[in-house]
Amino acid sequence: MGILRRVPIDPAVVFEYAARTFWALVVIIVMLLLARVVRRTTMRALTRGRAQANVTILLGNLVQVAVVTIGVLLVLAIYTRDAFGWILGSFSVVGIVLGLSLQDILKNFLAGIWVLVERPFRIGDTIEVGGYSGVVEEITFRTTLLRTVDAQQVIVPNGTFMTSSVVNLTRFPTRRASLWLVVDDASKPIAADDVRSALRETSGVAKEPPPSVELRSVTGGKASYLVTFWTAERDAALSAAVAALRARFPQGEVHGG
Repeated sequence: MGILRRVPIDPAVVFEYAARTFWALVVIIVMLLLARVVRRTTMRALTRGRAQANVTILLGNLVQVAVVTIGVLLVLAIYTRDAFGWILGSFSVVGIVLGLSLQDILKNFLAGIWVLVERPFRIGDTIEVGGYSGVVEEITFRTTLLRTVDAQQVIVPNGTFMTSSVVNLTRFPTRRASLWLVVDDASKPIAADDVRSALRETSGVAKEPPPSVELRSVTGGKASYLVTFWTAERDAALSAAVAALRARFPQGEVHGG
């Protein structure tokens, strides 16, 4: 049998690793407590901002994971010291490669979080974006689903909302509509009160602000009046307004603006 040789233990090395372990435990405890506090604070702030429940939970968890990750890196730095720079550099390279390969997914994911937190529109709103118009049916962390008036589903990447203008047609339900009333210039001039009287009882036309009438041009023996009014149901109100003006001014021509 071979003779076992006892390797002498350097007390300085033992003390050094004991000190590292002590500080690593301190870092772990502090980071776990800090992660819990930060998560709770973040969720409370989002709740006060009326963010959706799933967004509140997701962001709270992400913040907690971020704090724990920082704690893990600190513990790794305590034990590795000189090699920590190389390890961190390796992680950075891997992160850059993953970020470049998944940049579109990450962009849409972060944009989805922004949409759910800021809530520029909500489920049920009618919006226009990227040449499409429809009702928002679902908002996920990557895409938003729209239903168009002809029952088509449009899948919009959330990153589109960060780079394109979005028109929320529901945020202000009462919008302005206009139409043209063209009459023979030889006939009696049209009074604004006559137009307002014709539209006052028209279904869908708002009473406030009242309709307005502007004489825009007189050409070819025709006087063109621009009639504008406010309504919450534009298409239906326009049809009713055209019918009402044609009934009141049978000698004129009425068409949409």
